[in-house]
Amino acid sequence: MTKIYPLIICGGNGTRLWPISRTQSPKQFQRVSGPDSLTFFQMAVQRHRGALYHDPLIVTGVTHRGTVVQQLREVQVGARILCEPKGRNTGPAVLAAAHAALRNDPDAILVVIPADHVIEGPLNATIERCLPAAQAGHIVTFGIPPRYAETGFGYITDAGPMDDFEGVRRVGGFVEKPPAETAQALIDAKAAYWASGLSMFRADTIIEEYTRFDPDSAAAVAESVERGLDTPEGLFLDADSFGRAASEPTEGLVFEKTDRIALAPLDVSWDDVGSWKAMYAISHRDMNGNVLQGDVIALNAMNTMVRADSRLVSVVGLTDIIVIDTPDALLVARMDDTQDVKKVVEQLKAASRTEAEIVAEARPAMVPFRKSETLEKIVETDRFHLGTAEIGVGRTIILERGPRSRQVIVVRGMVQASGPEWSKVSREGGRIYADANGPVRIVNTGDEPAELLFVTLETFDPNTPNMNMVQYA
Repeated sequence: MTKIYPLIICGGNGTRLWPISRTQSPKQFQRVSGPDSLTFFQMAVQRHRGALYHDPLIVTGVTHRGTVVQQLREVQVGARILCEPKGRNTGPAVLAAAHAALRNDPDAILVVIPADHVIEGPLNATIERCLPAAQAGHIVTFGIPPRYAETGFGYITDAGPMDDFEGVRRVGGFVEKPPAETAQALIDAKAAYWASGLSMFRADTIIEEYTRFDPDSAAAVAESVERGLDTPEGLFLDADSFGRAASEPTEGLVFEKTDRIALAPLDVSWDDVGSWKAMYAISHRDMNGNVLQGDVIALNAMNTMVRADSRLVSVVGLTDIIVIDTPDALLVARMDDTQDVKKVVEQLKAASRTEAEIVAEARPAMVPFRKSETLEKIVETDRFHLGTAEIGVGRTIILERGPRSRQVIVVRGMVQASGPEWSKVSREGGRIYADANGPVRIVNTGDEPAELLFVTLETFDPNTPNMNMVQYA
C-alpha cells in the first residue's frame, strides 16, 4: 500500500491567542485545553499516525526546532525536520519539503497539514479515498461545508464530480475572504466550501507546477535544499537562496492557476481557532457554560472562559468574559471583542515590549546554580564577571542591548541567536555578542539543555550587576 508523508507547517507569529501565544512560542505549540492536554502541533501529528502514513515531515523556523523536537518526543514520534532560515509563507516551505521527500522516495505523496487547527471526524478515510487522484497527478484540496457566512475564510467553488475518482470534484474557482453578502450567496447556492488549508499531491507534481508558474522561486528553493546543511538534527535550508523565493502561499502561487486542481469535500468538525472566542467554542463547558482551565474558582459566572497557567485565579459574577492569566501578562476581554487582541500585540510590538514575543517566567537570580534556568555567578570584579546558565530545550533567553564586551559562549548544545538585523546558529565553542542596536534573543534549538557562559568586560554598578542583562522565557 502506498504511504503518505504528512507535511506539517509550523509557522505563524502567535498574535491571535495572546498572551499564551507569542512570536517565540506561537499558537501551534500551546496546550489546547490547559497544562495536561496535547498541543495543537501534537494533535496534528497524532491525527496522522498509522499504517497509512510515514513519519511526518516538519517545516519550521530554526528558532522553533528545539520545541518541535521536545514535543515530538512527548508523543514518541520520529520526524524529518526542515529548518527555514526565515519564514517565506507556505509556498517555499511546501516546495522545499517536496524536494527533500524526493531525495529518498521518487513516488512521494504529501498531505499538507496545518499545525494549529482542530479537526474531528473521518479525515483520514477521506484522504485515503482521494489517494488515487493524487497518484494520478492531481492536486487535491480539501473543503469544509460552510456553516455560516464567514468573511475571514477563503472559499472553493464546486464545478461538479470528477468521473474518474470517487469523492473528488472539479474546482470552479477560488474566492478569497469575500464580503458577507458574497459569502452568503455562495452558501445559498450550495456550491462552495471553506478552504481548510489541507491539500494532497505527489511531490514531483507540486514541483512541476511551481516551476511552471514561478520558475525563479522554484529554482531558488531547489538551490536552498541542495546547498542546505543536512545533519542528524535536521535539514537547514540555505539562507541566501531561500531568501530569493517569493513569500507567497501555495494557494495563490499554484492552486489558483493550475488545471490539475481538484476538490474533496470533508465531512468533519473543523476550526482554525482564530480567537479566544473560537477557543471557548471548542472547549468543554460546565453546566453554567464556563470553561475553567487550571486552578480556578468561579462564583456566579456564566459563559466565561478562565485559564490559569501558574496561580490561583478567582472570578465572581462574570458573564461572556475571557480571562487568560500567564506568568507575565493578564488578558481580560469581552467574548465578542476577542478579535481585537491582535491590536494589543501591535501596541506591544510598537513599544518594543518583550511580552509580544516571549513568556518571561522568571528573571535570573544571584542564587547557587541548581541545574535550572538561573544564572550562577562564578567570578566578579569591578571590571570583569563570569557567569553560567543552563537553558531548557525550546526555551528563550534575552541578552539585553549593550556593547560587544558582553558576550555569551556556548559550552554545550545548540542555540539560535537573533539580533535586530542578524541571525545565526551557534554550537559548542560559538560566541554571541551583545548588540548596541537592540536585544539579542537566544533560543535553545537543540535536543538537550544548552549550557551558556556569560562574560562581561566592563565597569558595572555593583547594585545593578550586569548579570541582570538577561531574562528568561
